[in-house]
Amino acid sequence: MSAKKQKEKLQRGKLYYSFPAMSMLPLLFFSIIVIIFSSITFSRSMQEQISTELQNVANLARTLIDTAYPGDYTLTGDVALSLYKGESNITSDYTMIDTVKELTGAEVTLFFQDTRILTTITNWDGQRIIGTRAPDPVLEEVLGQGQAKFYNNAIINGRTYFAYYTPLYNTDGQITGILFVGKPADQVNEQVDRVMVPIFIVSLVALLCACLFSVRYARSFVRVLYALKSFFSEVATGSLSVQLDPIVLKREDELSEIGLSALTMQRSLRNLVEQDTLTELYNRRNGEMHLNASLAKAKSVNAPLTLVIGDIDFFKKINDTYGHQCGDLVLKNIAGILKKNMRDKGYAIRWGGEEFLLIYENSSLQETFKALSALLDEVRSTCNESEGHQIYVTMTFGMACDPSRSLKDLLHEADDKLYYGKNNGRNQIVAELPPERH
Repeated sequence: MSAKKQKEKLQRGKLYYSFPAMSMLPLLFFSIIVIIFSSITFSRSMQEQISTELQNVANLARTLIDTAYPGDYTLTGDVALSLYKGESNITSDYTMIDTVKELTGAEVTLFFQDTRILTTITNWDGQRIIGTRAPDPVLEEVLGQGQAKFYNNAIINGRTYFAYYTPLYNTDGQITGILFVGKPADQVNEQVDRVMVPIFIVSLVALLCACLFSVRYARSFVRVLYALKSFFSEVATGSLSVQLDPIVLKREDELSEIGLSALTMQRSLRNLVEQDTLTELYNRRNGEMHLNASLAKAKSVNAPLTLVIGDIDFFKKINDTYGHQCGDLVLKNIAGILKKNMRDKGYAIRWGGEEFLLIYENSSLQETFKALSALLDEVRSTCNESEGHQIYVTMTFGMACDPSRSLKDLLHEADDKLYYGKNNGRNQIVAELPPERH
Protein backbone atom coordinates (compact mmCIF):
# COMPACT_ATOMS: atom_id res chain seq x y z
CA MET A 1 0.00 0.00 0.00
CA SER A 2 1.39 3.31 -1.00
CA ALA A 3 2.21 5.98 1.59
CA LYS A 4 -0.52 8.22 0.18
CA LYS A 5 -3.23 5.60 0.69
CA GLN A 6 -1.98 4.84 4.20
CA LYS A 7 -2.23 8.54 5.04
CA GLU A 8 -5.77 8.76 3.67
CA LYS A 9 -6.81 5.71 5.71
CA LEU A 10 -5.31 7.19 8.83
CA GLN A 11 -7.16 10.42 8.20
CA ARG A 12 -10.43 8.53 7.91
CA GLY A 13 -9.76 6.47 11.01
CA LYS A 14 -10.79 7.03 14.58
CA LEU A 15 -9.14 10.45 14.87
CA TYR A 16 -10.81 11.61 11.65
CA TYR A 17 -14.21 11.20 13.32
CA SER A 18 -13.44 11.52 17.02
CA PHE A 19 -11.22 14.63 16.93
CA PRO A 20 -14.00 16.95 15.66
CA ALA A 21 -16.28 15.55 18.37
CA MET A 22 -13.57 15.95 21.02
CA SER A 23 -12.79 19.49 19.88
CA MET A 24 -16.46 20.44 19.72
CA LEU A 25 -16.82 21.13 23.44
CA PRO A 26 -13.75 23.39 23.83
CA LEU A 27 -14.58 25.15 20.60
CA LEU A 28 -18.17 25.57 21.71
CA PHE A 29 -17.00 26.85 25.10
CA PHE A 30 -14.60 29.24 23.39
CA SER A 31 -17.36 30.41 21.03
CA ILE A 32 -19.67 31.05 23.98
CA ILE A 33 -16.93 33.07 25.68
CA VAL A 34 -16.40 35.08 22.49
CA ILE A 35 -20.13 35.70 22.13
CA ILE A 36 -20.48 36.77 25.76
CA PHE A 37 -17.45 39.03 25.62
CA SER A 38 -18.52 40.52 22.30
CA SER A 39 -22.06 41.03 23.56
CA ILE A 40 -20.91 42.83 26.71
CA THR A 41 -18.40 44.96 24.80
CA PHE A 42 -20.92 45.80 22.12
CA SER A 43 -23.68 46.55 24.63
CA ARG A 44 -21.41 48.90 26.56
CA SER A 45 -20.25 50.52 23.36
CA MET A 46 -23.85 50.87 22.21
CA GLN A 47 -24.87 52.46 25.50
CA GLU A 48 -21.95 54.87 25.31
CA GLN A 49 -22.85 55.58 21.70
CA ILE A 50 -26.50 56.14 22.57
CA SER A 51 -25.52 58.35 25.51
CA THR A 52 -23.20 60.41 23.29
CA GLU A 53 -25.73 60.54 20.46
CA LEU A 54 -28.56 61.62 22.77
CA GLN A 55 -26.35 64.26 24.37
CA ASN A 56 -25.52 65.63 20.91
CA VAL A 57 -29.20 65.52 19.92
CA ALA A 58 -30.04 67.43 23.13
CA ASN A 59 -27.46 70.08 22.21
CA LEU A 60 -28.91 70.24 18.72
CA ALA A 61 -32.49 70.59 20.04
CA ARG A 62 -31.48 73.28 22.52
CA THR A 63 -29.59 75.17 19.78
CA LEU A 64 -32.57 75.04 17.41
CA ILE A 65 -35.03 76.13 20.10
CA ASP A 66 -32.81 78.96 21.35
CA THR A 67 -32.17 80.10 17.78
CA ALA A 68 -35.82 79.99 16.76
CA TYR A 69 -37.14 81.44 20.03
CA PRO A 70 -34.54 83.62 21.76
CA GLY A 71 -35.24 84.62 25.35
CA ASP A 72 -36.20 83.10 28.72
CA TYR A 73 -38.87 80.52 29.57
CA THR A 74 -41.90 81.97 31.38
CA LEU A 75 -45.29 80.53 32.31
CA THR A 76 -48.19 82.99 32.02
CA GLY A 77 -51.93 82.90 32.62
CA ASP A 78 -54.29 82.27 35.51
CA VAL A 79 -56.56 79.50 34.23
CA ALA A 80 -55.21 78.54 30.82
CA LEU A 81 -51.44 78.53 31.27
CA SER A 82 -49.14 79.26 28.34
CA LEU A 83 -45.40 78.68 28.11
CA TYR A 84 -43.44 81.46 26.49
CA LYS A 85 -39.83 81.53 25.35
CA GLY A 86 -38.88 85.13 24.96
CA GLU A 87 -41.82 86.70 23.19
CA SER A 88 -42.99 83.47 21.49
CA ASN A 89 -45.81 81.32 22.83
CA ILE A 90 -44.48 77.80 22.35
CA THR A 91 -47.19 75.97 24.32
CA SER A 92 -48.41 73.98 21.30
CA ASP A 93 -45.58 74.72 18.85
CA TYR A 94 -44.11 71.31 18.08
CA THR A 95 -42.19 72.50 15.02
CA MET A 96 -38.69 72.35 16.50
CA ILE A 97 -39.00 69.09 18.43
CA ASP A 98 -40.75 67.34 15.54
CA THR A 99 -37.93 68.51 13.25
CA VAL A 100 -35.32 67.11 15.63
CA LYS A 101 -37.16 63.78 15.77
CA GLU A 102 -37.37 63.67 11.98
CA LEU A 103 -33.64 64.40 11.65
CA THR A 104 -32.36 62.08 14.39
CA GLY A 105 -35.08 59.53 15.16
CA ALA A 106 -34.98 60.50 18.84
CA GLU A 107 -38.00 61.41 20.95
CA VAL A 108 -37.89 64.93 22.46
CA THR A 109 -39.70 66.39 25.47
CA LEU A 110 -39.57 69.85 27.05
CA PHE A 111 -40.55 70.13 30.72
CA PHE A 112 -41.35 73.39 32.46
CA GLN A 113 -40.32 72.66 36.02
CA ASP A 114 -41.64 69.09 36.52
CA THR A 115 -44.44 69.13 33.92
CA ARG A 116 -44.21 67.83 30.35
CA ILE A 117 -45.26 70.75 28.11
CA LEU A 118 -44.03 69.75 24.64
CA THR A 119 -43.31 66.19 23.52
CA THR A 120 -43.07 63.94 20.49
CA ILE A 121 -44.09 60.87 22.53
CA THR A 122 -47.65 59.69 21.93
CA ASN A 123 -49.92 57.17 23.61
CA TRP A 124 -51.74 54.24 21.98
CA ASP A 125 -54.27 56.50 20.23
CA GLY A 126 -51.69 58.93 18.86
CA GLN A 127 -52.22 61.70 21.43
CA ARG A 128 -49.15 63.48 22.80
CA ILE A 129 -48.68 62.72 26.50
CA ILE A 130 -48.43 66.30 27.73
CA GLY A 131 -49.16 67.40 31.29
CA THR A 132 -47.44 64.41 32.94
CA ARG A 133 -44.58 64.65 35.44
CA ALA A 134 -40.96 63.66 35.05
CA PRO A 135 -39.82 60.64 37.11
CA ASP A 136 -38.84 61.40 40.70
CA PRO A 137 -35.12 60.50 40.26
CA VAL A 138 -34.95 62.90 37.33
CA LEU A 139 -36.60 65.67 39.32
CA GLU A 140 -34.14 65.14 42.16
CA GLU A 141 -30.93 64.83 40.11
CA VAL A 142 -31.63 67.02 37.08
CA LEU A 143 -34.13 69.64 38.23
CA GLY A 144 -33.01 69.73 41.85
CA GLN A 145 -29.24 69.28 41.53
CA GLY A 146 -28.73 70.64 38.00
CA GLN A 147 -27.06 67.46 36.70
CA ALA A 148 -27.30 66.26 33.10
CA LYS A 149 -27.95 62.50 33.35
CA PHE A 150 -28.18 59.48 31.04
CA TYR A 151 -30.60 56.70 32.06
CA ASN A 152 -30.78 53.30 30.37
CA ASN A 153 -34.05 52.29 32.02
CA ALA A 154 -36.35 55.32 31.99
CA ILE A 155 -40.02 54.22 32.01
CA ILE A 156 -42.28 56.57 30.05
CA ASN A 157 -45.90 55.72 29.37
CA GLY A 158 -45.16 52.06 30.16
CA ARG A 159 -42.23 51.84 27.74
CA THR A 160 -38.51 51.61 28.58
CA TYR A 161 -36.20 54.25 27.05
CA PHE A 162 -32.55 55.08 26.82
CA ALA A 163 -32.89 58.69 27.94
CA TYR A 164 -30.77 61.80 28.39
CA TYR A 165 -32.11 64.57 30.64
CA THR A 166 -30.45 68.00 30.86
CA PRO A 167 -31.54 71.08 32.84
CA LEU A 168 -32.77 74.21 31.08
CA TYR A 169 -31.59 77.56 32.42
CA ASN A 170 -32.89 81.08 32.07
CA THR A 171 -30.45 83.94 31.69
CA ASP A 172 -30.56 84.57 35.47
CA GLY A 173 -28.98 81.16 36.05
CA GLN A 174 -32.13 79.58 37.52
CA ILE A 175 -33.14 76.09 36.40
CA THR A 176 -36.52 76.50 34.76
CA GLY A 177 -37.13 73.07 33.28
CA ILE A 178 -35.74 69.90 31.71
CA LEU A 179 -34.99 68.83 28.14
CA PHE A 180 -35.37 65.10 27.43
CA VAL A 181 -34.21 63.13 24.41
CA GLY A 182 -34.49 59.38 24.21
CA LYS A 183 -34.86 56.26 22.13
CA PRO A 184 -37.02 53.23 22.95
CA ALA A 185 -34.88 50.48 24.46
CA ASP A 186 -36.61 47.81 22.38
CA GLN A 187 -35.48 49.54 19.17
CA VAL A 188 -31.90 49.75 20.41
CA ASN A 189 -31.98 46.14 21.61
CA GLU A 190 -33.36 45.07 18.27
CA GLN A 191 -30.43 46.79 16.59
CA VAL A 192 -28.05 45.00 18.98
CA ASP A 193 -29.75 41.69 18.19
CA ARG A 194 -29.36 42.29 14.45
CA VAL A 195 -25.64 42.83 14.94
CA MET A 196 -25.18 39.84 17.26
CA VAL A 197 -26.86 37.34 14.92
CA PRO A 198 -24.01 37.41 12.37
CA ILE A 199 -21.56 37.00 15.24
CA PHE A 200 -23.39 33.92 16.45
CA ILE A 201 -23.42 32.47 12.93
CA VAL A 202 -19.73 33.13 12.53
CA SER A 203 -19.12 31.45 15.89
CA LEU A 204 -21.00 28.36 14.68
CA VAL A 205 -18.97 28.32 11.51
CA ALA A 206 -15.86 28.63 13.66
CA LEU A 207 -16.79 25.24 15.23
CA LEU A 208 -16.13 23.64 11.83
CA CYS A 209 -13.08 25.76 11.17
CA ALA A 210 -9.86 26.48 12.94
CA CYS A 211 -9.78 28.13 16.36
CA LEU A 212 -7.40 30.69 14.90
CA PHE A 213 -10.12 31.91 12.54
CA SER A 214 -12.41 32.58 15.52
CA VAL A 215 -9.69 34.44 17.39
CA ARG A 216 -8.85 36.60 14.38
CA TYR A 217 -12.49 37.39 13.75
CA ALA A 218 -13.12 38.26 17.38
CA ARG A 219 -10.11 40.54 17.39
CA SER A 220 -11.22 42.31 14.22
CA PHE A 221 -14.72 42.70 15.60
CA VAL A 222 -13.51 44.18 18.86
CA ARG A 223 -11.17 46.46 16.94
CA VAL A 224 -14.18 47.85 15.06
CA LEU A 225 -16.04 48.40 18.30
CA TYR A 226 -13.15 50.26 19.85
CA ALA A 227 -12.75 52.31 16.66
CA LEU A 228 -16.40 53.34 16.98
CA LYS A 229 -15.98 54.02 20.69
CA SER A 230 -12.89 56.15 20.07
CA PHE A 231 -14.69 58.09 17.34
CA PHE A 232 -17.73 58.87 19.50
CA SER A 233 -15.52 59.82 22.44
CA GLU A 234 -13.65 62.33 20.28
CA VAL A 235 -16.90 63.78 18.90
CA ALA A 236 -18.33 64.03 22.43
CA THR A 237 -15.36 66.19 23.49
CA GLY A 238 -15.95 68.58 20.58
CA SER A 239 -13.53 67.24 17.96
CA LEU A 240 -15.88 67.43 14.98
CA SER A 241 -13.10 66.88 12.42
CA VAL A 242 -11.88 63.53 13.77
CA GLN A 243 -11.60 60.77 11.14
CA LEU A 244 -13.40 57.44 11.49
CA ASP A 245 -11.10 54.42 11.14
CA PRO A 246 -11.57 53.03 7.57
CA ILE A 247 -11.95 49.49 8.94
CA VAL A 248 -15.44 50.41 10.14
CA LEU A 249 -16.74 51.40 6.72
CA LYS A 250 -15.05 48.44 5.00
CA ARG A 251 -17.42 46.08 6.79
CA GLU A 252 -20.66 45.22 5.01
CA ASP A 253 -22.91 44.80 8.05
CA GLU A 254 -24.77 46.80 10.69
CA LEU A 255 -21.52 48.13 12.13
CA SER A 256 -20.73 49.92 8.87
CA GLU A 257 -24.27 51.34 8.93
CA ILE A 258 -23.56 52.64 12.44
CA GLY A 259 -20.32 54.13 11.11
CA LEU A 260 -22.16 55.86 8.27
CA SER A 261 -24.77 57.17 10.71
CA ALA A 262 -21.99 58.45 12.96
CA LEU A 263 -20.41 60.35 10.05
CA THR A 264 -23.80 61.82 9.12
CA MET A 265 -24.33 62.95 12.72
CA GLN A 266 -20.84 64.45 12.81
CA ARG A 267 -21.46 66.42 9.62
CA SER A 268 -24.83 67.64 10.91
CA LEU A 269 -23.31 68.80 14.19
CA ARG A 270 -20.46 70.53 12.39
CA ASN A 271 -22.90 72.41 10.17
CA LEU A 272 -25.15 73.42 13.07
CA VAL A 273 -22.96 74.25 16.02
CA GLU A 274 -19.79 75.79 14.60
CA GLN A 275 -19.21 79.30 15.81
CA ASP A 276 -16.35 81.78 15.90
CA THR A 277 -14.18 80.64 18.80
CA LEU A 278 -12.90 84.09 19.74
CA THR A 279 -16.11 86.13 19.73
CA GLU A 280 -18.66 83.29 20.19
CA LEU A 281 -20.73 84.85 17.40
CA TYR A 282 -21.88 82.94 14.35
CA ASN A 283 -18.93 82.31 12.08
CA ARG A 284 -19.25 83.22 8.43
CA ARG A 285 -20.28 79.76 7.27
CA ASN A 286 -23.06 79.30 9.81
CA GLY A 287 -23.93 82.99 9.52
CA GLU A 288 -24.58 82.65 5.82
CA MET A 289 -26.95 79.75 6.50
CA HIS A 290 -28.94 81.84 8.99
CA LEU A 291 -28.79 84.88 6.72
CA ASN A 292 -30.23 83.02 3.74
CA ALA A 293 -32.99 81.63 5.94
CA SER A 294 -33.81 85.07 7.34
CA LEU A 295 -33.90 86.62 3.89
CA ALA A 296 -36.16 83.88 2.54
CA LYS A 297 -38.50 84.27 5.51
CA ALA A 298 -38.64 88.05 5.09
CA LYS A 299 -39.47 87.64 1.39
CA SER A 300 -42.16 85.05 2.06
CA VAL A 301 -44.06 87.21 4.57
CA ASN A 302 -43.15 90.56 2.99
CA ALA A 303 -41.45 91.73 6.20
CA PRO A 304 -38.66 94.29 6.40
CA LEU A 305 -35.10 93.16 6.98
CA THR A 306 -32.03 95.36 7.34
CA LEU A 307 -28.50 94.19 6.72
CA VAL A 308 -25.62 96.09 8.31
CA ILE A 309 -21.88 95.66 7.77
CA GLY A 310 -19.73 97.19 10.52
CA ASP A 311 -15.99 97.58 10.84
CA ILE A 312 -13.81 98.61 13.80
CA ASP A 313 -11.98 101.82 12.90
CA PHE A 314 -8.15 101.76 12.89
CA PHE A 315 -8.09 98.19 14.19
CA LYS A 316 -4.71 97.47 12.60
CA LYS A 317 -3.28 100.39 14.55
CA ILE A 318 -4.55 98.81 17.79
CA ASN A 319 -2.81 95.54 16.96
CA ASP A 320 0.39 97.28 15.92
CA THR A 321 0.45 99.55 18.99
CA TYR A 322 -0.80 97.31 21.80
CA GLY A 323 -0.37 93.81 20.38
CA HIS A 324 -2.71 91.11 19.10
CA GLN A 325 -3.75 90.10 22.61
CA CYS A 326 -5.21 93.56 23.08
CA GLY A 327 -6.79 93.34 19.63
CA ASP A 328 -8.47 90.07 20.60
CA LEU A 329 -9.78 91.73 23.78
CA VAL A 330 -11.29 94.55 21.72
CA LEU A 331 -12.92 92.03 19.37
CA LYS A 332 -14.43 90.13 22.32
CA ASN A 333 -15.75 93.32 23.92
CA ILE A 334 -17.25 94.55 20.66
CA ALA A 335 -18.81 91.13 20.07
CA GLY A 336 -20.37 91.28 23.54
CA ILE A 337 -21.86 94.69 22.80
CA LEU A 338 -23.21 93.47 19.47
CA LYS A 339 -24.70 90.33 20.99
CA LYS A 340 -26.39 92.31 23.77
CA ASN A 341 -27.81 94.95 21.44
CA MET A 342 -29.00 92.40 18.89
CA ARG A 343 -31.01 90.45 21.46
CA ASP A 344 -34.66 90.26 20.33
CA LYS A 345 -33.73 92.23 17.19
CA GLY A 346 -31.77 89.70 15.15
CA TYR A 347 -28.24 88.34 15.33
CA ALA A 348 -24.60 89.16 14.66
CA ILE A 349 -22.01 87.36 12.54
CA ARG A 350 -18.26 87.71 12.59
CA TRP A 351 -17.85 88.30 8.88
CA GLY A 352 -14.07 88.36 8.90
CA GLY A 353 -11.24 89.98 10.84
CA GLU A 354 -12.63 93.09 12.52
CA GLU A 355 -15.71 93.14 10.28
CA PHE A 356 -19.16 92.16 11.54
CA LEU A 357 -22.49 91.56 9.83
CA LEU A 358 -25.68 92.49 11.71
CA ILE A 359 -29.09 91.22 10.66
CA TYR A 360 -32.06 93.22 11.98
CA GLU A 361 -35.14 91.09 11.39
CA ASN A 362 -38.55 92.68 10.92
CA SER A 363 -36.90 96.09 11.20
CA SER A 364 -37.16 98.99 8.77
CA LEU A 365 -34.25 101.23 7.80
CA GLN A 366 -35.37 103.97 10.20
CA GLU A 367 -35.90 101.56 13.11
CA THR A 368 -32.53 99.96 12.48
CA PHE A 369 -30.79 103.33 12.24
CA LYS A 370 -32.16 104.30 15.65
CA ALA A 371 -31.08 101.00 17.25
CA LEU A 372 -27.70 101.14 15.52
CA SER A 373 -27.10 104.68 16.76
CA ALA A 374 -27.55 103.50 20.35
CA LEU A 375 -25.21 100.59 19.68
CA LEU A 376 -22.55 102.92 18.24
CA ASP A 377 -22.85 105.22 21.26
CA GLU A 378 -22.16 102.24 23.54
CA VAL A 379 -19.15 101.21 21.44
CA ARG A 380 -17.74 104.74 21.65
CA SER A 381 -18.19 104.94 25.43
CA THR A 382 -16.80 101.48 26.25
CA CYS A 383 -13.30 101.44 27.71
CA ASN A 384 -11.16 98.48 26.71
CA GLU A 385 -8.53 97.99 29.42
CA SER A 386 -5.43 95.98 28.55
CA GLU A 387 -2.20 95.91 30.54
CA GLY A 388 -2.82 99.34 32.02
CA HIS A 389 -3.96 100.90 28.74
CA GLN A 390 -7.43 102.38 28.35
CA ILE A 391 -8.47 102.09 24.74
CA TYR A 392 -11.59 103.54 23.14
CA VAL A 393 -12.66 102.53 19.66
CA THR A 394 -15.27 103.56 17.14
CA MET A 395 -16.99 101.74 14.32
CA THR A 396 -18.31 102.55 10.88
CA PHE A 397 -21.49 100.94 9.55
CA GLY A 398 -23.10 100.59 6.14
CA MET A 399 -26.79 99.68 5.85
CA ALA A 400 -29.04 98.07 3.24
CA CYS A 401 -32.73 97.33 3.58
CA ASP A 402 -34.71 95.64 0.83
CA PRO A 403 -35.36 91.90 1.31
CA SER A 404 -36.86 91.67 -2.18
CA ARG A 405 -33.34 92.06 -3.59
CA SER A 406 -30.74 89.33 -3.74
CA LEU A 407 -28.36 88.74 -0.86
CA LYS A 408 -25.44 89.56 -3.13
CA ASP A 409 -26.92 92.98 -3.96
CA LEU A 410 -27.67 93.76 -0.29
CA LEU A 411 -24.14 92.85 0.76
CA HIS A 412 -22.69 94.90 -2.07
CA GLU A 413 -24.77 97.95 -1.14
CA ALA A 414 -23.92 97.71 2.56
CA ASP A 415 -20.25 97.22 1.75
CA ASP A 416 -20.22 100.24 -0.58
CA LYS A 417 -21.71 102.40 2.16
CA LEU A 418 -19.22 101.06 4.67
CA TYR A 419 -16.41 101.89 2.26
CA TYR A 420 -17.83 105.39 1.79
CA GLY A 421 -17.99 105.87 5.57
CA LYS A 422 -14.42 104.66 6.02
CA ASN A 423 -13.22 107.17 3.46
CA ASN A 424 -15.27 110.07 4.80
CA GLY A 425 -14.36 110.36 8.46
CA ARG A 426 -15.25 106.94 9.92
CA ASN A 427 -17.16 106.70 13.25
CA GLN A 428 -20.56 106.94 11.56
CA ILE A 429 -23.56 105.15 10.10
CA VAL A 430 -24.06 105.45 6.36
CA ALA A 431 -27.65 104.91 5.23
CA GLU A 432 -30.13 106.42 2.85
CA LEU A 433 -33.05 107.12 5.15
CA PRO A 434 -36.46 107.78 3.60
CA PRO A 435 -38.21 110.96 4.73
CA GLU A 436 -40.17 110.57 7.94
CA ARG A 437 -43.96 110.73 7.74
CA HIS A 438 -45.69 113.35 9.88
